[in-house]
Amino acid sequence: MNPNPEKNKSAGSGKTILASAVGIILLVSLPALPFLFPLSGTAGPDGIAAPGRFHILTLHFPIALVLMVPLFELLGSIRAFQQLRPSVLPLLFFAALSSVAASVLGFLLALGDGFSGRLIEQHMWGGIFTSILLLITLPLKLLCERTSKKTVFHACYFLSLAGSILSLTSTSHHGASLVHGPTYLTERLPPALQRIFQETEQLPDGISLESNAYESLIKPIFQSRCYSCHSAEKIKGDFRMDDVELLMAGGESGMEGIVPGNLEDSEVHYRIIQKPTSKGLMPPSTELPLAPDQITLIAWWIQNGAETDRSIGDLLSAPDSEKVISIIKNMLSSAPAN
Repeated sequence: MNPNPEKNKSAGSGKTILASAVGIILLVSLPALPFLFPLSGTAGPDGIAAPGRFHILTLHFPIALVLMVPLFELLGSIRAFQQLRPSVLPLLFFAALSSVAASVLGFLLALGDGFSGRLIEQHMWGGIFTSILLLITLPLKLLCERTSKKTVFHACYFLSLAGSILSLTSTSHHGASLVHGPTYLTERLPPALQRIFQETEQLPDGISLESNAYESLIKPIFQSRCYSCHSAEKIKGDFRMDDVELLMAGGESGMEGIVPGNLEDSEVHYRIIQKPTSKGLMPPSTELPLAPDQITLIAWWIQNGAETDRSIGDLLSAPDSEKVISIIKNMLSSAPAN
């Protein structure tokens, strides 16, 4: 019994209309999310954070699927591998679907766990832009499939696909910087190359007793161990440590970050001395803890007023500085001359 062509045509048109409607809704709603629910740096309820944690499971799917599309297009143009061409459309569909899922879950993660900052926003908008490009690339591929002749749709399709790959690459780099820090790719390069590629502030080449204590001893610790989550690039818990005033003020916990002369009321000190099993430990237990000497230096600086304009020699003259003298002597003896 032959199927009814009119019925099949009607069903196909209905699916096309439905798919178009879903695509338009996604194209409008994705970029609207950050404006409707702006990232404030304050953690949201568990109902938002819990599904957001699955971002880490979904983000690799669009990366793999999108990169397979040009590979299958290239191989499919070879007669021996022509059977790969029909796979391109399903690959694009699942790439767009997984990209939208990763973008939405990533946004929920930032909203629920209280992330904000410049790098967070770059990563978020990169994911949204990649999803939009893939949602545009998919119907362009459908239009290309309907004709064997090269048309303007073919040119638009390959341009959109190339844009998707470039956007995905940039977004992935920002995501890796959020996890590993912005200097992860360059920190093991020779110093000359690091100065070319790194945008972050470089640590002092050498220190002396006349060096600024905060800039030479304390800030480098915060830079290497804390800024990845508490700076203008990425703000966790509404707490920034790259600005002295914001460092002193503290974050969403309500506890002051630094209270000069008072270790007990300083959240920074409270966090770094927690037990390894404590959820309040900073850096978190998934990362290397601060070295005992680093904790000692931070505590010594806070106890002696947490000032940012005093020299090392000036602070060493303060009471109760004996335990840090050996630490600083070792640093001075190993530091290159200015």
